[in-house]
Amino acid sequence: MTQEAIGKFIAKCREEQKLSVAMLGGRLGVSDKKITSWEEGSSMPGSDMYEPLCRVLDIQVSELLSGKRLKDSDKIERGEKAAGAVLAIKPQFKVFSILSIALIIIGIVIAIMVWTFNVQFAEKIIPFLAGLAVSGVGIALFVLFKRAVTRLEKE
Repeated sequence: MTQEAIGKFIAKCREEQKLSVAMLGGRLGVSDKKITSWEEGSSMPGSDMYEPLCRVLDIQVSELLSGKRLKDSDKIERGEKAAGAVLAIKPQFKVFSILSIALIIIGIVIAIMVWTFNVQFAEKIIPFLAGLAVSGVGIALFVLFKRAVTRLEKE
């Protein structure tokens, strides 16, 4: 669906809810200029706005992204496809979580090995910090993947 069609649909739904552009913006915490740009099709709401926008307009995200009201059978079909996509991607998140744990371990091993070398402190510090950085990246990735899996399991 084009941005323009989605924008027109947002405007139509807003009008059905008897909301002005300013009122919708106020409920969503965005400017009326932002709402106008969505409705004109010059920009799209960010994905973080889909749920609040749909709640205010009393529509589903699938309808927003389709730019039209959907029949119940279409909603069910799209819901089943989305559920299938979630189930398909969940194992990939688990693999990435395992890889992030491997990064943590590798980083720690590098840092320990470098620190035990019999060289000057100045020669140890950069490789040691690199090992810690690898572990830090692994930790950050692990947390992100764990949150994503948790969110998928809730939905």
